[in-house]
Parts: sequence; structure tokens; C-alpha cells
Amino acid sequence: MDITTQQMLSLLRSSLNGTSPDLLPTTEGEWEQLFWLARKHGVVTMINDAIEQLPPNRQPQGDIALSWTLSAERTRYHYNHQAEVLSAIRSRADAEGMRLGLIKGMSLSRYYPTPCSRACGDIDIFFLPLSWQNYERGNALFGSPDAALDGKHAEFSVDGVQVENHLHFLDLNYRSQRRAERYIVASLQDITPEGYLSPMGNFVYLLMHTVCHLTAKFKLPLRNILDWGIFLKANSEVLNPTDCHRVMRRIGMVPAYNMLTFLAGEFIGTDLGKFILDPIRQNDVDRMRELILDKKYLDHVPTGLNPVQRFRVRWQRNRERRWLYRYLPSTAIERVCGNLAHLVTK
Repeated sequence: MDITTQQMLSLLRSSLNGTSPDLLPTTEGEWEQLFWLARKHGVVTMINDAIEQLPPNRQPQGDIALSWTLSAERTRYHYNHQAEVLSAIRSRADAEGMRLGLIKGMSLSRYYPTPCSRACGDIDIFFLPLSWQNYERGNALFGSPDAALDGKHAEFSVDGVQVENHLHFLDLNYRSQRRAERYIVASLQDITPEGYLSPMGNFVYLLMHTVCHLTAKFKLPLRNILDWGIFLKANSEVLNPTDCHRVMRRIGMVPAYNMLTFLAGEFIGTDLGKFILDPIRQNDVDRMRELILDKKYLDHVPTGLNPVQRFRVRWQRNRERRWLYRYLPSTAIERVCGNLAHLVTK
């Protein structure tokens, strides 16, 4: 882990825990490198919260200081605008007798010390009871004739903010995802008055949503891992580790659960060991940390290759990533079939 990444994590922990950072940039060049790394991971505003608490002589100076401030202000402005749009959507849904549910970024921001510092790309909603009829009704009420429908969610814009209306919570390509989906749907009977998933429902959803990023793109955004850690920290007295482990075993995601919980605790500077009930492969921890922090496995197959060359490139990359399959939401048979289909169709 290079020095800039260490500085980023130090300031993130300071922001999230209200502690003093143990590692800071000392030159304008180091602050600039840190800024671009934080921007790459979508955590500029969280880090800026920690910067604002530093003595003036330890804060960035000059043009790079302005970059930190302006970027943070844009995030906060965008979040506040999203909150206004969400309030308008909720009011309109109430007037139509529709009950609104909320997931992902806007529902998780309440766990952060400064909610508006948690950058949110869009607003993810659903309507209760969860059904195709209510899904279409919500699309008609808030969407537009050209709203993109993909069976999982519809996408449309409300006052310049992208909104996703969900019919399903997860992609249902694998057995573990289908099991998790059934669990989340069953938990909707315990949804909060504000439309948030219950702690156990959110526990399953967040873990599977995080791993689905890994499955679909061979990448894990740092912000998703922070969400997972902040959620577990905020609900540590509510969630029973034994129950959590039992549910993950039933779904078939114990290795991913242990791995991501360990790294989330490390990143946010909080001991989440009570949730980890199985040994973890240390070499895989190092690989997963590198994948998250360095955004590995984002490279595309070069264009202009013939079918044989493309097959060789993909085969080699699958060999390099084979350790990762221990943490993907799939069975061995599903994984082999999926890889063969991927190689044939791409």
C-alpha cells in the first residue's frame, strides 16, 4: 500500500470516528495526489470533513485547498437537492396511497457522522407491497414514456436527479442471489415507518449488493465497503453475529461475508471481529485489499484480436482471478457454465 493510500485511509478513519489522523500529507504535491485518489474513490467530501478539523497550518494550501472545498460543496449541494427530490417523491406517493421504500445510498447516509458527505449517485426506491402492479404504477407516476425498464428496476429523472424504481433488489442470476432476494422480500414485513429495510433485511441486501459489484465487474468500490462497515458499526448492538452467520451460511456467502467484514473494519478503523466466526485466508485478504484500493481488474480485452487471441486473453485472466471465485455468488456448476457462456458470447 503506497503512502498516498495510507494517508487517504488515515483521514477517512479520522472523519468517520472523530479521531486525529495519524498520517497526513506535508506538501502541496502530496495533497494534490491525495485529492485525485480520493476523487477516484468518491470520498473527497468525507476526507474534507477531517481536513476542516485540522489546525490551519496542517491543512492544504493554495489552489489544491480550493479544489478540496469546491468538490465537497458540490457533493453537499447535490445531496441536499436529492433529499428535496426524495421528499417530493415521498409526498406524492403518500397522496396516491403508495408506500415508499428506500435502499442504498440515501438510506445509508444516516449512519455517517455527516450524512450529506456521503456522495450518492442516484435515489433507489421501491413501492410496497412489492409487486409488478405497484412497480408499473410507480413508473407511470414518476417516470416518463421512455423510462428504461429492465425487469429489475426502471430508471428515470425527477428534477434532474436519476431515480431507480426497483421491482427486484438483486440480479437473480445465481442461486445465492435468489435465496437472498427471498429473504429480503420476507423481511419487508418489518420495514421501518420511514421506508428503510429492517437491520437483518438490510444486512443481507448490503452484503449481496456489494458482492454483486464484484461478480458483474470484478471490482469493488471503496464506498461500498465503507457502507458495509458503517452499517455494521451502527447496528452492532442490534444484529446477532450468530444469526448473521447462520443466514450467510444458508445463502452460501460465508467466505465473502467474513472477508468483506474484516476489510470494512480495517478501512473504517473499527473492530468488527465479533461478526467474523470463521478463519480468513490472509493471502486473499491482501489480494482483495489491493483489488479495492487499486481498482484492479478493470482492464478490458484489447480490441482487434481474433477469436483465438481473445480466448487466450480471457483464459489467462480467469486463471489470475481464480482465487476470487471463492467469494462470488455462484455454485461451481453455475460458475463453469457462466464462464463458458461468457467466453463464447463475448
